Amino acid sequence: MDEVLDLLDKTTKRIQKTAEETKETSRKQNEVYEQLSQSTETSQEQKIKAFITKTMELNRLERINSQLSLMYMLQIFAFKVKVLEVSVDTIKEQLVKSDVLQNGMELEDIKKNIDTLKILIEAQYESMKEINDTQNRNLGYIH
Repeated sequence: MDEVLDLLDKTTKRIQKTAEETKETSRKQNEVYEQLSQSTETSQEQKIKAFITKTMELNRLERINSQLSLMYMLQIFAFKVKVLEVSVDTIKEQLVKSDVLQNGMELEDIKKNIDTLKILIEAQYESMKEINDTQNRNLGYIH
């Protein structure tokens, strides 16, 4: 689980960096568009190209921000699963020490469910990576 949390953290930081860069590019593109749209020497074709480029940058920024939001949610979920796992282990240890727990089947079932959640988190992360790679390949001609 720690590996998944580390991977999520690294991926989130990378997406944050990309989002910041895209915000800056989008801001610059907006300035260019505003200058071109106000200029009397700019052709209609140049204005349209600037508008399309501005729109593509805004769409890219929106897509990256959506990915970042999903990564934050996945990180929160993974962290909660980790906390739950640690809590169940602590409870089990305390029950075993106090001789209350003779048969830990209920806790073992809970641990199995936590393991299932971990697998789901890993699968969700891999799925998001695949979606991102596919989007980048499909939209590569735009950049």
